[in-house]
Amino acid sequence: MNEQTKHLSADELIDALYGVGQRDHLDACAECSGRLRQLLAMRAAAAKPAAPSREFLAAQRRNIYARMGEQPASKWGWAPALAAAAVVIAAGVFSLRPQAGVVHQEIDQAQLFSDVYSMQQSMEPIAAQPIDAIFDQDAK
Repeated sequence: MNEQTKHLSADELIDALYGVGQRDHLDACAECSGRLRQLLAMRAAAAKPAAPSREFLAAQRRNIYARMGEQPASKWGWAPALAAAAVVIAAGVFSLRPQAGVVHQEIDQAQLFSDVYSMQQSMEPIAAQPIDAIFDQDAK
């Protein structure tokens, strides 16, 4: 470009960056078009989002929990529930095992019918029997 033509000012380059202004000078002047390419590269670099690091995200999460007044859930939060379930299962297994010392008395059918018949024929409720025992002791 000849030395008599002046180059674009910073304001005119910014106008060209946003698509406003005259493009004919940029097509003719290599220096101004180079400056415009630099501005375009700087804008692209500034507009590119930076990926946050894991440490930054972890610190942010801790700050949120601190502001909420809570602590993050532990990885071992399920352990007490698992231990309680194991205790319940073990207690069930040991309580359902047959006892070696317990002997079940076999009764015959006639004895069973007589016991059931005597319970049915009694007019006195079962709950009143302890009260009757009190009065029977007083009578003796």
